[in-house]
This record gives sequence, structure tokens and C-alpha cells, in this order.
Amino acid sequence: MSNLLRILFLALALPSLLVAQGEAGLIKSFGEPGTTGSFEACFSKLTAGLVWLKAKDHFVTAEAANSDEVKSSDYLLLIDNSDHALRLAQLPQAGGALFAKNPAQDSWEMQDIRDGVRFTLADGKGLVLEKEFLYDQQARGFTITLTLRNETSEVRGNQAFVLLGPALVSPKQSSLFGDVSVAIAAMTDGEFDQKSPSAEFVNQPLTEVKLPLLSFAGSSNRFFGAFLYPQDDESRAAITSLTVQTVPPRAGVEPPDNSTTRVLFGMQFGVPGKGQATTFKYGLYIGPKSNRVFQTLPEPERFVPILDHDLEPPCCGMSVPGGRFMATTLLSLLGVFYDFLGNWGFAIILLTVLVRGAMFPLNFKMQKSMRAYGAKMSKLKPKMDEMKKKYADDQKAYQQAMMAFNRENKVMPPIGGCLPIFLTMPIYIGLFTALRTAYDLRHEPFFGWINDLSSSDQLFELGFWPGDFNLLPLIWIVLLVFQMARQPLPTDPQQRQTQKIMRFMPMMFGVMLYSYASALLLYMVTSMLWSLVESAIVKKILGPADPNSGMMPTPM
Repeated sequence: MSNLLRILFLALALPSLLVAQGEAGLIKSFGEPGTTGSFEACFSKLTAGLVWLKAKDHFVTAEAANSDEVKSSDYLLLIDNSDHALRLAQLPQAGGALFAKNPAQDSWEMQDIRDGVRFTLADGKGLVLEKEFLYDQQARGFTITLTLRNETSEVRGNQAFVLLGPALVSPKQSSLFGDVSVAIAAMTDGEFDQKSPSAEFVNQPLTEVKLPLLSFAGSSNRFFGAFLYPQDDESRAAITSLTVQTVPPRAGVEPPDNSTTRVLFGMQFGVPGKGQATTFKYGLYIGPKSNRVFQTLPEPERFVPILDHDLEPPCCGMSVPGGRFMATTLLSLLGVFYDFLGNWGFAIILLTVLVRGAMFPLNFKMQKSMRAYGAKMSKLKPKMDEMKKKYADDQKAYQQAMMAFNRENKVMPPIGGCLPIFLTMPIYIGLFTALRTAYDLRHEPFFGWINDLSSSDQLFELGFWPGDFNLLPLIWIVLLVFQMARQPLPTDPQQRQTQKIMRFMPMMFGVMLYSYASALLLYMVTSMLWSLVESAIVKKILGPADPNSGMMPTPM
């Protein structure tokens, strides 16, 4: 039986056994509440695994974060695996297991040590397996030491184990965010592979992983990551395979979770000689996915690949060219503005004003060209109508006559009439993408009722309908309808009907974006207000728009 098959067998067979055994755990706090990288965790004596973990520097809601009386239930639950995270299990192998007891089925000795927990399991024949969790606040996690010690045993050879990585809790979210939970493995050369949760709950190998170059692997949700990384070459070489397992949502939780993923680390331990020990060390990061946070870690660049993955805008299953660069640039600019203003909402407004202001000269030039084109078309319209009547029964002759007429009168729509909207679309897509996983906006207030820019603005709850009343998308709809209503309707019947239909488009967009993050809606409302002011300035300089010049697209 191959190592991969043994891992699959173990991952599928053991959870029910472990749950049936019950709990014998230790709940321990690490770091002062509210301090960076502080945790509350429960460890299991039965499996030497992590039962659950809460972040004491993050909270379930923005209200809890601002409360004077914080309870344990207010802390954000990051890990809660029924079959325990970071448990070490022995794999079956030909000729019998070298370790007489199975670490996944026998109770360990548990020792509460300073800043950590130590577990020990002796097989009674001279082999001792030890696992130690040591809190590392600067690295926002733990150092995990795995040791196989030979006291008196004559056994030699290698022993195969599997270490079950943590699966982050993945709360339900707006469908526009999508399910961003993935299992990821990144290499030191910058490449990475990832797998999303599978509906069939079937284990999947990370096929693109080059294990000798492994930098880290683990679980990721919208804002947070739980990543295991080798701390030396020997520990990296001990990892023989990586397999992704889909973890079903927790039962009986309201609101229900999404399914999530975790990585199973296949490992190979060489049995040392008498009086010797084999030791491997791994770091465990459990915290936000943010470049600002990563810069505070001992190795700032290690987890950057997960940000590259998150900032790649999805579009019908394909990547958007330049989207990652735009999203990264926007987040960097927002960070600069936030450092200056101290408020992410005002930073978004400032970004919007600067971008739209920089585009005003181009937009004005396009408006002027469209006006000139409309005026020319108004003068030529009678001749064009005559040609249409003259060649009403001969479409081919009409097309040839129109081509000659256009060449003679140099009739050509201004190239780039829609350029402003095409220039703002990458910004819109980039911001949309950045807000899917922008940890820096989590629980960040703007003002008034907007106390979390990463979620909808939620002015008040709707008692007769599940959900909340969100004001910002409605403001944007009203502004867009008002903007479109100010555009004169063309005299051409076909164009007139098309423009009337276009005026219903805001309703569709409003429904699509109703539950989206208030940060995006704040950008869109600010941009629409700018468009109204800009159109008033253009009208004052160039005069009223000609109905036959066509409607300029409104940048978002």
C-alpha cells in the first residue's frame, strides 16, 4: 500500500474513533487578552492534538471588539476540528508498525509547561515519542517539536506518520465574496498549489508541490491563515507528501459554516540508535493574512504567496490580466492614505477623488469630442434620412452609399469615447478583488452606523425579512438613476428605446451588490457624486448635451 493510500485510509477511518473516545483536555491561555498574537486553546490528552483555538486579539463582531466587558465567547474562534488538529498518527506498513502503540489511539502523558504543552508517549519497548507546543508570540503561533527517542530499543528502520494540519473555521459570507477557503502549499521559488473544498469530501494530493522547496502549507479562509512551515532542512526533508482533505461544516452551528480544507503532512521518521533522538521543528502561524502583519514577523516574505493568490481577481474561472497588480497597488495606496488620515473610509474617499480627478482632463476631452461629433451628425442627419428612404429596398446599395457618404464627409465616431469607463474598470475590478480578502478593513468603522467596512453597512435589521437594511447600495442606485435621467433622450427611435432600457440597469446592479462590503459601496457612491459634479462642470463649459451625440458612459 502506497503512502498516499495509507494517508487516505487513516484520514477517513480515525475521526469517528476519536470522537467516540471523548475528551481529556487542557485549556490554556497564551499572551494577555487583546495583545498581538494572543490565544486561548484547548489541547487533547487523547491525541496530543489541538481541539480548538481562539484569537484573543480578534473578536466575533465589531461590537464585541469595542465592548468594555469582553467574554471568552467574544473571542474569534479560528480552529475547531472534531478530530483534532496537529495530531500525529502512525501509518500501517508491511511487517508491522515499528512503534508498538498508535499515537492516534493511546492516551499521552500531558505536561503543562511554561508557554506551552508537552506530550509524551512510550511504547514500553524503549521507544518514546514526544510532541511539544511552545508559544511564540512574535511569530503569532507556536513552535512544534516532534521527537522520536530511542532509550533501549533494538528496532531500526523508518516509521511513517501523518500530521493533520489545522482547518480554519470558514463562516458563511455574501455570495459575491465567494468561498475563499483553500488549502495551499508554497515553495521557496515563489510557486504554489492550492485546492478548494470538494463537495465529495474526497482527499486530493497537492500535485504541483516540490517538497524539497516547501516553504509552508496549510489552511486559509477569507481573512486568516493557519500555516505550518519547516524551521530547518532536516525538518523539511522529513515531509514526504502533502494531501488535502475537505472538512465538512461544523454541525449545529448558526449561522452555518462553509466546508473548509486542511493539509495532511505525510512524514518519515528514522529510528535513531540507542541513547539517541530524531527531532524535527516546525513553526505554526495562526493569524491574519495581511502584508502589514507579515512585516512584523521574523520572516516577513514567507507568507506573501497567499496574498498573491487572494489578490488574483477571478472572472469566469480565468485570471484577469493585470488584476493582481491593480489590487495590490490599490491596497498599498489605501494603506498610505490610512496612515495619513487614520480612517479607512476616508482613505477610500481620498483614493476615489484622486483617481477620478486625475482622469478629468481625459474625460473632458472625450466629452468635447462627443459633442462635436453629435453636432456634425445633427447637420448630416437630413441627408442620411434621404439616403435611407432612397435605398429602402436595396440594402447592399444603401451600405455602399453610406460608406461613400462617410468618406466624403469624414464621419467617424471619436475613438476612445468609452475610454473613461474602460480605464476605471480595472480600478473597480481591483478594488472588488482586494475587498474580498482585505483583512485591514475587518471591523474597521467609517462613521455613524457604518462600523465594519468589510461587510454591508446594515443600517437596521428587517424584522419581516431575513437580513438587514443596507442604505449605501440604495443611495448609489438613486444617484445613478438621477445621473441617467439627466441625459437627454436621442431623437432616433432605436437609440431612444435602448437608452430607456439602460435606465433600468441600476436596479440589477443594486440587487447584485446589495450585500457587498460597505467599503466598495462607499467607493461607488463617492465616484457617482464625483460624476454628478463633473457633468455639471462640463455642462457649464460646453453647454447642454446634444441628444444625438450619444450618452457618455458613467465611470463607476
